[in-house]
Amino acid sequence: MNQKEYFGFGSIKNLKNILKEENPKKIFLVTGKKSYEKSGIKDHILQYLQNYDFVHFDNFSAIPLLDDVKKGILAFRNEKCDLVIAIGGGSVIDFAKLTNILASQDNNQMDYVKHIKEIKKSGKPLVVIPTTSGSGSEATHFAVVYVKEKKFSVTSSYILPKYSIVDPEFTKSLPPKITAISGIDALCQAIESYWSINSTPLSRSFSKESIILIY
Repeated sequence: MNQKEYFGFGSIKNLKNILKEENPKKIFLVTGKKSYEKSGIKDHILQYLQNYDFVHFDNFSAIPLLDDVKKGILAFRNEKCDLVIAIGGGSVIDFAKLTNILASQDNNQMDYVKHIKEIKKSGKPLVVIPTTSGSGSEATHFAVVYVKEKKFSVTSSYILPKYSIVDPEFTKSLPPKITAISGIDALCQAIESYWSINSTPLSRSFSKESIILIY
């Protein structure tokens, strides 16, 4: 699946065209409890959603728990949503990715978490808008979920969001500590990518550029 990416200050404006293109009947809006308002993105989003029907879901923990994902799936199905927008850090985006993709599958969620069953159906169109810089969840085809404090990674090409909007404006309100943590997260991923046994000359060049930019 190819992803449409929008980068830079003001790139949030692309959401208007995305919604026009997808023309959803009902949107499933996933956000963090506090970051949604503190980041300053809430007013922007409500402006773009004023002519659309949507349900706002933020009833989940700081880390993606499978029990919370099941609640999300129930709400998603009951509301019959046909597009998902995820706004927040890596955990929020992972939660949205999991809810969207698992809601479209036929078997028990644990079958996919434990890789007993393969994900064979795509979810609804997913738009992700990160408000931290470091997780990279907006650009990956996997999502982390916890089951009884045990960490699992659900993987499928279908999980990759259809759209990502990376607008730095919404990272400005992050506290210094979270800004630092996000930077270290990005730095660690760049280093891990560089020394990975599966790296290539091209991937190492990207990793090196990332490390220089972060520094």
